[in-house]
Amino acid sequence: MMRGRMKYDALAGAGEEVRIMTEERTAGQLRSDALGLGQVLFQSASNMAPGLSAVAGLTGVAAFAGPAMPLSLLLGLILAALLVVPVVQYAQRLHSAGGYYTFVAHGAGPKVGLYTAWVYLMYETASLSGTVLFFGYLLPGLLHIDFGMPVLGWMWWPATLISAGFVAIMSYRGIRISLGYAYIMGAIELFVFIAVGVVLWGKFGNRGGLHLFSVAAAPHGLSSVMLGVVFAFLSFTGFGAAVTLGEETRHPRRNIILAIIVSVVGIGLFYVFIGYASVVAWGPSHMSTYASATIPFVTLTLRNLNRIWVWALTILTLNGSLACALAIHNAQVRMLYALGRDRVIVGARFGLTHQRFQTPYQAIILQTAITVAVVTIAGVLFGPLEGFFLLGTIATLGALLVHLAVNASVGMFFRKLRKVRWLWHYVVPGLGVVFIFFPLYYTLFPAPAYPVDLAPYVVALWLAVGLIVLRRIMRRNPERLQAVVRDAS
Repeated sequence: MMRGRMKYDALAGAGEEVRIMTEERTAGQLRSDALGLGQVLFQSASNMAPGLSAVAGLTGVAAFAGPAMPLSLLLGLILAALLVVPVVQYAQRLHSAGGYYTFVAHGAGPKVGLYTAWVYLMYETASLSGTVLFFGYLLPGLLHIDFGMPVLGWMWWPATLISAGFVAIMSYRGIRISLGYAYIMGAIELFVFIAVGVVLWGKFGNRGGLHLFSVAAAPHGLSSVMLGVVFAFLSFTGFGAAVTLGEETRHPRRNIILAIIVSVVGIGLFYVFIGYASVVAWGPSHMSTYASATIPFVTLTLRNLNRIWVWALTILTLNGSLACALAIHNAQVRMLYALGRDRVIVGARFGLTHQRFQTPYQAIILQTAITVAVVTIAGVLFGPLEGFFLLGTIATLGALLVHLAVNASVGMFFRKLRKVRWLWHYVVPGLGVVFIFFPLYYTLFPAPAYPVDLAPYVVALWLAVGLIVLRRIMRRNPERLQAVVRDAS
């Protein structure tokens, strides 16, 4: 067996680029040059789950922001835009399945990079489990709305197994198959949802106005708006999923950057549009009932369009949930693959790829088992909807912490290369760091209702365990820590 090794070279001259190269591997390789721009774009776009968010995911934003939901979504877009800049700057230089783990390791050093990977594992596991659990809530609810089927208390669990099983099979068979599916269905999904939003806005636009973008529209002022931003940002967190495909993408420097920018701007504007249309159609004065309604966007469609549109939304929403879970899963298993290849946190076998499909099959099996376990525990303890809110908050907090590390380290990376551009490497990332603390603060103060109030304690426990894991690696296998990135400092 040959040992895996990664390195980067700073090349002199104009257009210099740092390339991550896997020269020798224990593991076998991911399929190189398998993906084009469209597929990578929908890795990020599907991870952001536009249709799922439109149908039901925005209920978390509405639960806190009420009529000011468009403002929370707009602030979520601004926050995402500030966080895009350092990711794009890194993606111009580094292309690896490790994604953010690789970025931060090259910027702030292997210890911080490894700790970022630990946080990322929590964030994506919570995000994936929340999406699968929400599918368990969504499927019985849609069957009830469309066909009058009774919703029984246990029905969410077999529905989650359908979602988890579909994701595992598609991911196992290959990245081109899974992203080809996301590409085609995602384009249809966006077209149909925009069409419904146009109809709703056209019928009820007279109820709206700029006052829906003011803090005064929120039930409890700024705190309500910022709690809405927490859930709004959850709908943006997938934009960086494309960076984990760096080893499988043709022309990664161009295609990954375009995919990230287009997905954030395009899907972000889509959210603001759908959020505004939902508020005016539901009625700003009645938004207190929006979050408690069963799948409110489908309810609006049923009231204002015919049942054919409802069936279309049903199919596309279920598809969007599956595509979102698949995109998150694809990103997560590549992180596990990169960690297994580097023999840190997880064992070397998780850096193996399937001989035929060239997918990280051991990581796929592990992540599927973890997802089913987390979904079952959260669903049994809190129910599918409340469990989703809890997991969504954990995912948002984890994503904010990961992006905090990315923003804070990008200047260090370019200083090592002697290629510092103050605006893009310090000023804009610094604004992103400042902005991150607002949703972090308002997640804690005032304390949200149970069980969402448990999220900070879960995150704190995970962070503490991560310090123990990092210390153990430093004490027992320091050479592995140094092998995470060579010549990084």
